Formats: sequence, structure tokens, C-alpha cells
Amino acid sequence: MKKNLLTLSLFASVLTYAQDTYIGKNAIVKVQPNTLFYHGGNVTLSEASSEVVKNEGNIKIQGNYTNNSDPSTKGKEFINVWTDNNNYGQLIISQDKITTGLVAMERSLPKIDQIDEYILALPFKGTAKNVYESITNFQLSNSAITPTFIGDCTLNTACNTRYNQTFMTWDNSETEFDAVVASDLINPINRYLINSRQGSDFKNIINQIKSNISTGIQKVSFSGIPSNNNLTEHIISGLKGGSLSHEDKTYLEWKNEINNYRESYDSYLGNQQNNSNNSKLYGKNLHRLANPYTSNIDLSDINIGNSWIYFSNDNSKTPTAVYDGALRFRIYKLANDFSITWNSQNGNTSTSTTNTTFSAYLSKDTSSSNPQPFFWTGSSEALLIKPYETFYVDYYAINRVGNGNTRIVTADVNLGDKQKTFLKSYPGTTPGMPPAGTYSRNVEQKDFLNNEELKAKGLVTDFDFTQLELFLSENSTLKGNAAYLLNANFMQTGNETSTKQANNNIFFYEENENGDVILDAETISNSFNSEDYIGKPLRIGFKNLDNGNEYNMNMNLYEYSILNKVSDLNLGRYYLLDKLKNTVTEVDASTQITFVADDNINNRFEFYWNEAPRTLSTNDLSKGATYIYKNNSNQLIRFENNNTTAKVEIYDVTGKLINVTNDVKTSIDHKLNLSNVPNIYVVVITYKDGKVVTKKTINK
Repeated sequence: MKKNLLTLSLFASVLTYAQDTYIGKNAIVKVQPNTLFYHGGNVTLSEASSEVVKNEGNIKIQGNYTNNSDPSTKGKEFINVWTDNNNYGQLIISQDKITTGLVAMERSLPKIDQIDEYILALPFKGTAKNVYESITNFQLSNSAITPTFIGDCTLNTACNTRYNQTFMTWDNSETEFDAVVASDLINPINRYLINSRQGSDFKNIINQIKSNISTGIQKVSFSGIPSNNNLTEHIISGLKGGSLSHEDKTYLEWKNEINNYRESYDSYLGNQQNNSNNSKLYGKNLHRLANPYTSNIDLSDINIGNSWIYFSNDNSKTPTAVYDGALRFRIYKLANDFSITWNSQNGNTSTSTTNTTFSAYLSKDTSSSNPQPFFWTGSSEALLIKPYETFYVDYYAINRVGNGNTRIVTADVNLGDKQKTFLKSYPGTTPGMPPAGTYSRNVEQKDFLNNEELKAKGLVTDFDFTQLELFLSENSTLKGNAAYLLNANFMQTGNETSTKQANNNIFFYEENENGDVILDAETISNSFNSEDYIGKPLRIGFKNLDNGNEYNMNMNLYEYSILNKVSDLNLGRYYLLDKLKNTVTEVDASTQITFVADDNINNRFEFYWNEAPRTLSTNDLSKGATYIYKNNSNQLIRFENNNTTAKVEIYDVTGKLINVTNDVKTSIDHKLNLSNVPNIYVVVITYKDGKVVTKKTINK
């Protein structure tokens, strides 16, 4: 990469000798935003007690880094300044060099009003106690903020004060959060939790900063010896003691087993409501990691020689090498300000108030002539991990035979200089740019679509490809992850990315080539063939909505690349059918759909590609047959005549009447009352005109 020495604000003195830079205690060096300050040799800071280097841009150090100041200053001699989520200072130090002394790294003030644990990466070397007790806000005096680390519960030992601990860290090998004691060295590649419960030291500090910094930018700083070295992690996710006894078990069969801390695994993983009890993948292979550096890292390049992840102890088995025969995955990023609350029903659940979860899926062009067949779908945000952010690798499809006859994935992660980057967004997605408009490939503004480096990373394609990104929100708060519709002429309709249950607030049902909706196959990334699946339904599903509450759906549209957001598609059109309102909307990037959730919400909305569906007249609606269908945990009747009323009776198989409901309006689907109803039952629907329909079904 070309290195440019750009404008640098200098006050007092900066002394540079050959390739080494010495910065005196009376110097003030301010690196402006979008500026690169490049040092070809060592950088040494003299002992100081005030701010010397304020980095709002990018600093690259090829040599060693030394800060001679006392740790009591909390790193204020070298501050990577945070202004907002798109403007923050970054520092890259070559991976084979020595770092000594502190660097302070600012970040947004965590939102922890109603949470238990705050998730973050810690890009530092040093003990847990020293890193935690470096917390400060440089607008206040260091003496005003006096953090106290609590860590008296030892590793793999049940302890009555476990949830008073300051830190816990995710253990990939035993699928649990481990205790962290004061003397433990920070592992920068690990995901950490900070205790944020009411009365915790961290919550008190955050509230103290909020009350003392009432105006301006509210933020917090950690400091430590900056992490710069190459880091590796060998991951096989087992249970207590590294046992793989759960490999062939359903989640129901192992979720109540006990970990090293006398906790059941479902206390971490949730699902006590039986959504995935029969899954043999749920809860396994939770490869949770963190950005270990004081700069962004780029995870988009997974080609041989550059990949940061390999499988089965073989450095030739990159994600591209195992895609067809063994496994497929997505990168799921938890951005800054993501937090969790422990919940006895659902394990740890997000309480984020902003768009802080992103997913990117590795996909493949099956056309034999394509020299770059692999490409990314989903969100490009998931592939650029900022300082303090964490991510995990989610294996959504595993071929047991191709994966060494096991469902347990063995992965080797290797992060270093190849992944470090100052890039804050990929070309075409620069924060603050005006919304993109409709374009063609030959427009100069879209030159990045011809960028060979981006093509090699799978960020740009050479074929016609579209993506619809669908968000769900309530009261301006996003609910879950985005769901995606993808199409190209080589994609298979009803592909294998579906799972029995999609663990997300919004998802798509899978479909077959004939246009039949498959109600027991759910996915948040639904791909279909752009040439043969035209004018057929792509149904939207929802989970965990509150009936009577108002929600919004918004969308982004992309062509050729997940970097290329457009206002309107050139390659085709999407139409959205609202069955309740009997309307069809041709969608663009400005489309917003507002609705109120009810029992029939999972049969209300459908997208159609390149051909709008007919809206239905009263006669159309009366032509269908009466039938019973399942929606989440409910069973509903779809009536064949929607302009009348009916009596609904439920009997057991012996003919005993269990319950009856009179004057049911047939204009909307009717939820059956199945309390005290046996497994097999009979429903008798008597329409107002005297027609009787009998349905035998199963209560499950």
C-alpha cells in the first residue's frame, strides 16, 4: 500500500533522527483526521505528564514503540482520540516489533443503563487489573476516577461472588465465560465482558463521567501497552474439560449439562423455549473473537496465502477450499455499544439501541467460467472490525462427511499485519457520502466496480447480482439482524442455507421452484434464481413481536456488489404484497412499511421479483379451500369464504366436544384455542350458509 505523509499539526518540537523519532515532553503533536503520520523506524516518547501526541488520524510505526512515562498518567501522552463512530484515531505498529509503555484509546461512552454485561475487545498487553484501572476521561483529572478491579474467583471454579467479578472472558474451547483474576494477562484476541450490573464499579464510573461531562462528547478511555504482534488461536469448541461428547447430540440432549462454574449451558445459549431443541448444530462451534489491535482489521480476504482462518489443521484449507464439501459460514460482528442482559428464558440477549449487529456471508458463483467465483453477501460492515469490537464465525451449514465425519469445526485463526488497516469503509460506502443513485457500470463514480483487488476479495462481482437488505425496527430501535434476499442467474431457488428455525426477529421462509412457501424452513439469507423465479412469493416471517405494537420495515438495495448501494435497481424490480391491505408496492431504497403485529403477521407480507402479483378481489379470495396452518406456536384457520361468519368446533377423536366459538369472522384468520386439546383433534367449521368443513389435525 502506498504510504503518504500528509499534513501534520506541530506545536513546539518534534525531533526526528534518521529513521527514529524522539518526541520530547514539551512537544505537542496533533495528527489531523484523514492524515497519515508514517514512521520508518522507532518512536520514543520522553517522560511526560501531559498530552503529547493527540492522534485523530492514522499513525504507522515500522519500528519499536516506547513511552517512558509513568503508568499513573493512564497513557495521556499518546491518545488515539475518538470523536464519533466514523472519526477516531488509529495506530498500527508492525507485528514483529517491541512495544513498551502505554497508549490510550478512547471510545464512545457505553450505554449501560439497563444491562448486566458490556461486551468489548481489549487491544492491550498487561494484566487485567492494570488495563481495567486505566479507565478515565481526559476531560477529568485521573484522580477523580479511581476504578477498582474485582477478581477473586479463580479459573474453572464455582464461586459465590462470580457475578461480582469485573471481567469475564469467552472460552472457545469449553463454551463458557471464564473468570478473570487480577494477575491474568489480557489476551487481546478474546472477547471480554465487563460487569455492568447495578452497583458495579464500572457502572458507577460511567455514571460519574456522564454526570461530570454534561456537554460535548461523552467518552471513555482505556490504556495499556498496545497489542501489535501476530496472534493465533486454535479453536475446537467443546464442553467442560474440552469434551466433545455433544458432537452427535441434539441441543435438548446436552443443553442442561453443567460447566466448570456449575451453570447449565443454556444459561449462556438460551433456547429454553424449545425453538432449536432438535438441532444438532445449535450452540456448537461458537468461535467468538475480538479485534486485538488499535486499528481496524479487514476480514474480507480469505484466499489461500492471505486468509486469516484455516480449517482442520491445514493451511491450504481456507473457507474457499472447504465451501463445496465441508462447511459454510458468516462473519457476525458485534459493534461498539453492543451489550447483553442475562435472561432465564433466552440466555444472553442483546439490548442494543443502534444498528450494531452485522453479518456477511461467503457465497459462490457456480458458473464454471468465473475465475473469481467467491463473493460476499450481506453487510460489508461485518468485515471491517473497529477497535474494541468483537465478532464471531457462525457456521450455518456443515457437511458432516466432508468435515472429517464430525459436526465440530476445527479452526485456526491467524491475525496480524495483513489484516490491520486504516480503512474505515470500503470504496463506495464512505460514511457521510450522499445516497447513491441509479447507475451503470461505465459511470466514473463507480470505478470501484472495476477494482481488481476488491474483486479478488469477493467484494465486487463480474456478474449480475442483486441484494435486498431488510431491517425491522420498533420505536426507532432495530430488532435483530437484517434479513437478505439475493439473486443471480446461477443461484438455486430454495438453497441449503436454510435452517429449521431462524433465530432472528425478521426472516424469510424458503420456497421451492414452483413458488410454494416452505413453512418449516427459515433463513435470514434467502437466495433464488433471478431468471426462473419470477412473479412467485418470497414470504417474510417474524419472531417475538408483541401483538398490537407498531413496527417498521426499511430496506437497502445493492447491485453487483455489497459495496454498491443504489436507490433503484437496474437489474430488476421487487414488489411487496400486503395481503391484509390487499396492496402491492414497487419498492426502492426509500420504501418504509409500517404495520401492527397480530397473530397472522407471518402470512401477511411477500416480496415478488420482476413481476407484481395480482391484488385479490372478493371472488378471488372465496375460491380457495379452508385449511389449518401453523404460525410460530399457534394454529390458525384460513377460511374459504371471507365475507361471512362461521362456527368453529373442536372435538377429540372420540367425538367429545372440547370447545366451540360462534360468529367467527371469516375475513381474518382465526387462532384456535388449543388449551386442554389432545394431540389429535378434529375441527368442524360451519359457515353461515350451512356449508360444513371438517379438518383432522395434530396439536404440536
